[in-house]
Amino acid sequence: MSEENVERYREALEAWNRRDLVWILEQAAPDFEFHTAGIFPGVEPVYRGREGMVEFWTSFIEEPWALLRIEIESVEAAGAERVLALLTFSGTTRESGEEVTTPYAHLAAFRGEEVVRIDAFGAWEDARRAAGLG
Repeated sequence: MSEENVERYREALEAWNRRDLVWILEQAAPDFEFHTAGIFPGVEPVYRGREGMVEFWTSFIEEPWALLRIEIESVEAAGAERVLALLTFSGTTRESGEEVTTPYAHLAAFRGEEVVRIDAFGAWEDARRAAGLG
C-alpha cells in the first residue's frame, strides 16, 4: 500500500496547487486531522474533519495569499501507512506583496485509501525524525 499512498499524496499536493479543494476533501477521512506547523500567524494548531479543512482553506489560503504554491521536493513512504513529503512553500501576501519562501513538510497517515492525519513541519529534519527516517 505504501507506493499507492505515495502516488496518492503526490496527487493531493498537485490538487493543492491547482486549488482543487473538492478533490482534496474526497481523499480525507471524516475524522481527518491537520496538525499545523506553527510557523504562520493566525493559523490554529489543529483543524479537525472535512469542515476543519474548509475552515483552514478559507482562512489561510484564500484570504492572506495573492499567490501560493508548494513545490514538491520529494515524497516517500515512511512505513506502510505513512508518507513523508518534503516541500518548499512559496507565496506572495495579498496585503503587502511580501514574498515568502520556506522549507515545509507533511507527514501524512493513511487508513486504507483515505488520509486520516497530516502533521506539518517547518523544518525537514524535524519531519524526517518524526517519520523515523532521520
